[in-house]
This record gives sequence, C-alpha cells and structure tokens, in this order.
Amino acid sequence: MKLIITLISFIVLGAFAHPSFAQNTAQEEFGGSLPARTNDAAHPCISKQQYEFIEKRCAENIKTLHLDNKEQRTTTSTTFSWPLEPANGLNDCGYYVIFNYVDEDTTSGIKDYNCGAVTYDGHRGTDIGTEPYPFYKMDHNEVNVIAAAPGTIIEKSDGFFDRNCAMNSDTANYIIIQHTDGSVALYWHMKKFSLTSKVVGQTVVAGEFLGVVGSSGAATGPHLHFEVWSTISSSSLRDPWSGACNHYNPASWWAAQKPYTEPAVLKAQVNMLPVVLPGCDTTETPNEDSCFAPGVTAKFYFFLRNETAGDTVHERIINPDGSNFLIWTHNSLTNYLYSYWYFNRVLPSIAGTYTYETKYNGITCSKNFTVSCATLGVQPNADDEKIRVFPNPANTVLDIALNDVDNAPYSLTLRNIVGQVVSKDIEEITTRNGQRSIPVAAFPNGIYFLEVASGKMRIVKKIIIQN
Repeated sequence: MKLIITLISFIVLGAFAHPSFAQNTAQEEFGGSLPARTNDAAHPCISKQQYEFIEKRCAENIKTLHLDNKEQRTTTSTTFSWPLEPANGLNDCGYYVIFNYVDEDTTSGIKDYNCGAVTYDGHRGTDIGTEPYPFYKMDHNEVNVIAAAPGTIIEKSDGFFDRNCAMNSDTANYIIIQHTDGSVALYWHMKKFSLTSKVVGQTVVAGEFLGVVGSSGAATGPHLHFEVWSTISSSSLRDPWSGACNHYNPASWWAAQKPYTEPAVLKAQVNMLPVVLPGCDTTETPNEDSCFAPGVTAKFYFFLRNETAGDTVHERIINPDGSNFLIWTHNSLTNYLYSYWYFNRVLPSIAGTYTYETKYNGITCSKNFTVSCATLGVQPNADDEKIRVFPNPANTVLDIALNDVDNAPYSLTLRNIVGQVVSKDIEEITTRNGQRSIPVAAFPNGIYFLEVASGKMRIVKKIIIQN
C-alpha cells in the first residue's frame, strides 16, 4: 500500500501591519526526516545473475571491438569527476543526497569507507538520490547522468520500465564505460529512453551526457548506482572513496573527493498549499508559489542534506529595500541524512518583491516571492504573445491557447486573489501548439491569476471571472 505523506500545517500567526523588522520567538515548526530510497541485502541494485550477464556481454563486446589488447592501455590511473549535473533550468540550491556507499565489511555487518554505516550489507556502489522531489525531477528531466571519465561504451541497455518501486529482478536502463587503463564504470537505474544515442563502441568524454536519473531495475526510487571495477570482471570491485575503512584500494579515484557529509540546504520555497510527498511511484506536488496576497499566512519550506545535531539554520524574510522583515531559526536536535522543515508565517501587507532566505553551514539558499501581484501588475514578458487566454472576463469556460512554444509539459495554475490554487493541470505540448479549457462556472466572481509555466518560461495573466 502506498503511504501518502501530506504535509499540512495548522498554526496561523497574527498579521503584521507593515514590513518592519520583527524577531520571531515562537517555533511553529513542522517536519523531520524524509525516507531514504534504498535497497537492501536481499534485494541489491544488481543481482548475481545480472552481474554474470553483464560480465559476459562486456567480454563479448570488448572482443568484437578489439579493445582486449592490453598493450594499448595507458598506465595512468583513471580519476572521476562527479557523475551527475543539474539540467538547464533547475535552479535549486542542491539536487542530490548520497544514500549508500560501498559496503566494506565482508561479513554480515555493514561499514562504509569512512567506517560509518551509510550502506547496506553487500552493496557494491555509490547510490546518489535526486532530492527533493525525485519523481518530479525524473519526469521533468532535471538531473542528468554524465560520464565521470572519458572512455568507450562497452555495454548499454535502454527501453525498460523506469518507475520501479520494488526490489526485484527487473532489467535496468544502464551504460557501462571502459576507460583507457582498463577500468570500468557502471551507471545504473536510468530513465527509459533517456540514454545517449551513442552505441556500444563509441567513445565519450568526461562530462558528456549519458542519460537521466530514473528508477529502472531493482530500485525503490530515482537514483544513480555508480559502481567501479578495475577490469571487466565484477570480482575486481573498487571503492572510489578514500577512507580509513576502504580495503579495496588505498587512494581515491575522485579528482576532487567530496566530504563524507555535506550539510546544506537543497531547496527553499514558499507555499500557500502544503507540499505533497506521495509514496513511490507517484510524482510529488511541490505546490511552490511566487505570488501572494498581502497579509496572508504562507508556508516557508526548506530541505536539508546531512542535517547535524547542534547546528542552526538561520531564516529570514527580507524586505524589498534589503532590511529584515522577520527572522527566526531552526535548531537541529538530531542527525538526519535527509530532512525537511517548514514554518507558517504571515506575509507583509505592502506590495513588493521579498526574499525568503535560509542559511546553513555557511551556505545561503533563497527564494524570491511577490506580495500584491495585482497592484504591481505582471512584468512584461517576451513570451506573452505565445499565450492567448479567452474570453476575459470569463463566465463558464476559460480557454488557453499556446502558440509556437517549445514542446514540453506546461503547468496551468489558476489562483484566486489571496493566492490559493483553485485549478491546476499539466498540458503536454508535442506540436508547438496546444489548447486547454478550464471550467470556471463554479468559481466565485473576482480577480484571478493564471500561471503558465514550463522549465524555460513562466507567464502570469490577470483573469476576471464574471458569472
């Protein structure tokens, strides 16, 4: 049964009459740990049978490609850059959490390279989850898998189911690359039909696009399983992370190894409606807003990686002139691999563009939002002519026509004057044009705002409903 986690707040604060500075003392705070999407010893990312299959395939392909000549190999050891990158348009402050490292304990216990327990028994790679909103990120192609080192594609699999939530024997979408020193890197669990068009035998350079993070194969959510061998045999496993408990190899394989923990804010956002985080495999609903009525109560969210007990997250709402409207703090009491927190706060009553800022571990993450959008008006947008809304005023149906736009999913969000979402839908545009009708007869008369948004554009239009 899917567990639906809907984050709903109950506390409403008193309003501020004007945007003067105030220190918050009450901690109307909600949140905590978010689930790690991870396999287990009984259901590893790659099964024994799959290892046997890919070893055989790699050996056959290397022989066919004449890549088995050891004299042609370099003596320079391979070093890796980070195998993920945010796609163009993703502006979050962070986008990943490491859920598992290689298990260094050869017994039934667990131990990662740093002598910690961020792994599961028998795990053979590094599991990097895309957070927050992993299925949303997958659906919108927001995190790319890229080549960590140059090499030749020696095995590739694509076209298989990519929303798996069961640790089973399903086939993954993956790419395996051999480097000039004979070592091999496995990139596992990618999104269906997202893989590079390059075929086995073609070469890639470091940083080249390989695919999109998905949940194919034995997986419980979108993540990249990155695994390293020193040869084409799975028995030559290596752990790219250097640490006191790495018994596979003495040195790091990373060109610049990341720290064992990276405490940071991944995302800050402002909402009228709560975030909705369904269980696997339903796409999350961020419900992020940027346009609010004056004096309403909004929800201020932030998502943390490696939250550490004893640390403090500093938060504030910044006035348009740069002064503080409100400041408060979140004090971390527990270590969390991945967590979220949110607070209810009353917004300013004066029109303007404000900033919600979170600062943690020396890193600042911020989100701009506007109060009294109707008063300020909608800023001119070069893409306005691509969106036609009619009739306006509307009484029974509001028609939206998209003309000469990029092919992409477009969210169509209708908000009332106080910023509440009254209608939201996704229109998939595949022919550069599209049309959608929104029934509005049931909505009260008044002013509304229609937001049309994709990964590359955002347009807001003022709508009047007059029944």
